Amino acid sequence: MTASVRRERRRNAGLARPSSAPGLPTTWGVPWHGARRIQIYASTLVPGPLQIYGYREAVRTYPLARECGHDEAVLPNGVPVTFVLEESVLHHQVGGHDVMSAQFSHLLGVLHSATNLSVSLIPLHAVRTPVELPMEPFVIIDSRQVVLPVTPVPVVLERREQTARYTAAFARLHRLALTGFSASQHLSGLLNPLAPTSAGLANIREGSDLPCAATV
Repeated sequence: MTASVRRERRRNAGLARPSSAPGLPTTWGVPWHGARRIQIYASTLVPGPLQIYGYREAVRTYPLARECGHDEAVLPNGVPVTFVLEESVLHHQVGGHDVMSAQFSHLLGVLHSATNLSVSLIPLHAVRTPVELPMEPFVIIDSRQVVLPVTPVPVVLERREQTARYTAAFARLHRLALTGFSASQHLSGLLNPLAPTSAGLANIREGSDLPCAATV
């Protein structure tokens, strides 16, 4: 383990923890502190509540990603949150190899922890029907609101027929995803190739970290 990875892990101690400050948590400007259940689907970037420090700082250098809320990190206290991540999210080199290695390790820690957070992963090799193809990122709050972070001013859907479509889509995507031990095994397999190369370490020492290739 490199010194930079160790620094990342120290910085990220306590991340993805619920907030104890009432009224503070929001997603893209939409309050969710009164929510009873939150479902988050991510197909472009690791969602804000799961981001480590270095990953979030890299995302913040991209204005559109920042304005669309992909660096938000606060969750409401005691509320069950279910994440479904597309594996493709984890193949975007955001912040460089050391940052990604620490981000993977953080996700593994969340998978192993007994909290209100549930993380599942849709592998690249998943067999899908047309209605199960990847979608734009979205958040469902209590099955009554859907937030789409597609513009700096988020699209919020509240009509029943609209929210029902996303609730059904989330259920379909969740059925495709690996959970628990299977998700942990798959993520561990993805982590191994992320060991920094000697060239990468030289770049880091020179202050020229690998560029972020993710888009929103």
